[in-house]
Amino acid sequence: MITPIEIKVNLDGDVAGALQRLRCSDTGAAYRDIWFAEPLHPGSTGAPTLLSSRIVIRLRSGDEDDLTVKLRPCLRSQLAGRWAAPFTEPGVRYRIESDWSGERRMLAASAISLRSPGSLRAAVDRGIDVTDTLTSAQRQFLVSCTPPGIAVDHLCAMGPVASARWTGVPVGNLRADVERWTAAALDLVELSLTVVPRQGDSPVDLHLRAVDAQREIEAALHALGLTIATGDTKTERVLTALAAARRPG
Repeated sequence: MITPIEIKVNLDGDVAGALQRLRCSDTGAAYRDIWFAEPLHPGSTGAPTLLSSRIVIRLRSGDEDDLTVKLRPCLRSQLAGRWAAPFTEPGVRYRIESDWSGERRMLAASAISLRSPGSLRAAVDRGIDVTDTLTSAQRQFLVSCTPPGIAVDHLCAMGPVASARWTGVPVGNLRADVERWTAAALDLVELSLTVVPRQGDSPVDLHLRAVDAQREIEAALHALGLTIATGDTKTERVLTALAAARRPG
């Protein structure tokens, strides 16, 4: 199985200025609120517990709602049984892809369930245990593919993170999705594009096309005078900030 490669680029500096240079105002944005699930009672350090176990549970609400359970990074050997290959069935869409950000290369596996618009926001407003919102397939994914001893229960929703997303934004000769996240005194912007296997591709063919695409988008961003960020992903930065905001004192 050849895994699609999602290339992500985070930007440093003036976010509003970056969006202007990318001409995001030329296309309409999709707006959603995002929450991340973590244990109701954090550990002594207040650090994100699920994140440190390489688990991300994300709720998004807007014109479309979805709940994602993601393992990132993960190993192929973790993805046991039916979780070894992507599939779609009623109630869940399962995908496996490589995440590239700078020199970082990570395998990610996600079980995604679609929900009716506004339903997840209503669940968060009621203060429901996020564990109760997981589908049976997502629970099975966690049980089958995470190491024993990781407690995924009594979860609260941290957020919201305000998201604005523009799709198909021209960047040089490529088109990328651009997403802005605002929360906990953070203002972040990330570009992403996915390189998918073509008929007859070998893993090497796909890898080389992804390398070319990554170089091309980074060069195009530099040509626009934009600065590429290094370090943690936007999810890591936001989750760390949200967890810190929960810390007593």
